[in-house]
Amino acid sequence: MLRNTRWGWSWRRAAAMLAITALQLWSGQLSTAAESDRGSAAVKGGQDLAARDVPAVDVADYDRLLRTYVTDDGWVDYTSLARERAALDHFLEQLAGVSPADYKNTSDRLAFWINAYNGFTLADALDTVYGKHEGVRQVNGFFDKRKHRVAREQLTLDQIEKRGRDLHDPRIHFAIVCASASCPKLQRFAYTGDKLDSQLDQAAREFLADPHRGLRYDAKDNGLYVSPIFKWYAGDFTGNEGSLWARAKATVSGSELLDFIARYAPADVAGRIREHPPTLHYFDYDWSLNSLSSHAGTER
Repeated sequence: MLRNTRWGWSWRRAAAMLAITALQLWSGQLSTAAESDRGSAAVKGGQDLAARDVPAVDVADYDRLLRTYVTDDGWVDYTSLARERAALDHFLEQLAGVSPADYKNTSDRLAFWINAYNGFTLADALDTVYGKHEGVRQVNGFFDKRKHRVAREQLTLDQIEKRGRDLHDPRIHFAIVCASASCPKLQRFAYTGDKLDSQLDQAAREFLADPHRGLRYDAKDNGLYVSPIFKWYAGDFTGNEGSLWARAKATVSGSELLDFIARYAPADVAGRIREHPPTLHYFDYDWSLNSLSSHAGTER
């Protein structure tokens, strides 16, 4: 009787243990399935996020406008550009709802701000300068009062420029164009993140190869004449952004700028800068509109 009792107890215990084991296995399968579901959901969520990535700005038509209505020397055919104002406006409208801070890399962000600055400057020049004034400085608030819907904000041209400068690539100063004759020439292409480094290098080298806008070397007195952009934004070029001291030094001697200039200057001038540092002088700035009709026959 005792054996039977023990056997009965042992049988019941084994059955209970089997039941517990089965329950554990079943729970484990449920847990694994749940984890798998969560993993799949996470992957799908990531895919959805990728699908909902920052909307790309289509620069194709803007690029076409630049190739069509800007000359090799950067003069703008505003008369003809005005006939395609709708295409320019369509490009600028795309910039309103995009947040460049969400872009994955700095190159895309910087290209966005450069295109925004140049595009809105062209639109403002058409609206307020061309056929009305000789240059942008005759329009009150051209740079610091007129607002533009861009990056989900209302920004002036000065504020758009500052957003770009805050990305700390001084070559931006050879790419943004304030619609004036002494500005770096407006390039005949839209800036894009994947080509930005070579595009900025091109803009810098072409600016410093231009003896009217960017740089002229005088061997007689070992003098280097450069754009006042290097003085106005001396801190950007020397790594001391916003520094009054950097600007003061640029005004007096410019020695802090010479190394930077030598990187992009024509080879012969760069060699002279390194061998016998020249005295730095600054051009007067021509604020007349960068219009083809105003500068016809002055192709450089």
